[in-house]
Amino acid sequence: MGALRKAQFEYDNRLPGEHPDDVSERIWIDNAADDLLEGRDVKFRRRLRSPQGVTFDQFAVAVDEFVMGQLGGSGISPSVLGRLVLAAKRKDVSEARGAADEAIASADPDEALREVARALLRPLAQDGLIAQAEDAEL
Repeated sequence: MGALRKAQFEYDNRLPGEHPDDVSERIWIDNAADDLLEGRDVKFRRRLRSPQGVTFDQFAVAVDEFVMGQLGGSGISPSVLGRLVLAAKRKDVSEARGAADEAIASADPDEALREVARALLRPLAQDGLIAQAEDAEL
């Protein structure tokens, strides 16, 4: 019954014109992006191959590069990074979140971070799915 539910889920969540293999990759990427956003590394290993994945530190560097690219944009205060650091040190979650959202400079900051994670994960999706299938065979 689990395989039937999985197939139904994939069918229901398929975008118009999307091939089933694309659906599987999209689901793998979205699940792995959630792991990165929650602070977990994404690691896998295919049979007879070296381990692959994206570490949380690699994701943090990509987010840093993204934010640094946003800092020159209009509407972003030159003090945003300082306010973010100071709010984190004071454990002022509300101020830290506000400064982080300002630094991301997107209408949907959470989606912007997801897209940074997805960009890191897309090249690995096919191998990640193969590794899952190999693990399921064991």
